[in-house]
Amino acid sequence: MDKKPAPGRKVNIELYSVWGGTGGVGMVNLAKRFEEAQDDIGVRVVYAPAGVGGGSVQQKLFVAIAGENPPDIAQLVPSQTPQWADLGIMTDLTDRFKAAGLTQDDFFPPIWESISYEDKIFQLHWDADPNFPFFWNKKVFEEAGLDPEKPPQTIEEVDEYSAKILKKNGPNIARIGMVPWDSYGASNSMFTWGWAFGGSFFDKDTGQITPDNEYVVKALEWIVDYAKRAGGPDRLAITPPGLQIHVFGTGNVGMAPLVAPNYRDILANVKDMEIGTGQLPYAAPGADRIGAGAWIGGWGMFIPTSAKYKDEAFEFMRWVTASDEGTMAQWETTGYPPAYNKSPVLDLLKNDEVFKPYYDVLTTATNIRPPFPVSDFFFQKLDMEVNAALFGQKTPLQAMRTVRSETETELERFRKEVKAV
Repeated sequence: MDKKPAPGRKVNIELYSVWGGTGGVGMVNLAKRFEEAQDDIGVRVVYAPAGVGGGSVQQKLFVAIAGENPPDIAQLVPSQTPQWADLGIMTDLTDRFKAAGLTQDDFFPPIWESISYEDKIFQLHWDADPNFPFFWNKKVFEEAGLDPEKPPQTIEEVDEYSAKILKKNGPNIARIGMVPWDSYGASNSMFTWGWAFGGSFFDKDTGQITPDNEYVVKALEWIVDYAKRAGGPDRLAITPPGLQIHVFGTGNVGMAPLVAPNYRDILANVKDMEIGTGQLPYAAPGADRIGAGAWIGGWGMFIPTSAKYKDEAFEFMRWVTASDEGTMAQWETTGYPPAYNKSPVLDLLKNDEVFKPYYDVLTTATNIRPPFPVSDFFFQKLDMEVNAALFGQKTPLQAMRTVRSETETELERFRKEVKAV
């Protein structure tokens, strides 16, 4: 959704928004709120969809940058920062960040890990996506002879509960305890359960990619074994035709991690469903606490190197990402929790029945998808190789070793390419 700048402003900046639909409307309304908060800067919003790859391919943006006619502000998945900064397409915001009085202490620790790259600031995290709280269907628990007020705390208990919840219709799975290989895609599943097992995907001290870490491999072994015990990933028959909400809302799944919009939709559309809320189960000895698998996602904003109005663009970004008024406006228009840990929005989340589980993740999670050059390639390889293991084409160890070797090769290629420029 596009928007023209408010008339009569000293400077008009241009913002590329990846969002269509309700998200696009929210971004337009957020820009309007900024214009209402001051008189000097107008904001033109241009719809520039992210395309495939979850934000990795932004064709309109890349063409504009290549033609040296970029927007003043664009969006990115924060883990892309190292690659895009190394390519020289992002403005160094360090001095502006410091002049605004912002510090590391203003953001949740995982957020800072993606904001800061080589001791410089290249983007600001405008929203934080708490992935994930853990939910269970109390009716399914009761039908399976489980205590509806007692969720599993460990992966071992998940297996025990799942064995009781499982229902089959011939060879097909009619009801399942959980679908751990599809927690919002294969790579997101691998991150979530890899951390829940205590694994590590990237060594920040050495810069080594470590998807073949012992506990990451154990997590994938568990996912593969879980699918086999249930009857196979190709035997799921739990989704009715035309389903418009997350499959957890059907009553055919006993437990699931959920993002906030899905949880909100289920509460609104399946009003008689009793849902328990808690934190992700974990597996010892790698992990030592419930919720260890939680992580923070979200989107960032950056200023392209050849943007025209960098000071004004930064003022918009600062207002949206790191001010009381702006983060409240962002919450009220787009509905995403802020990454700014001093935002008054957090008090609303803490006291909101729907969003309290997400507040708990936001304030306790320690993980973020590893930000390093070629991270998009890494995520895509995870998607491919997790599925290869799931369908028996490779062992989990073979799959994760393939991810590591091919990502290392791609990283070496990228570094040579950057040096050659």
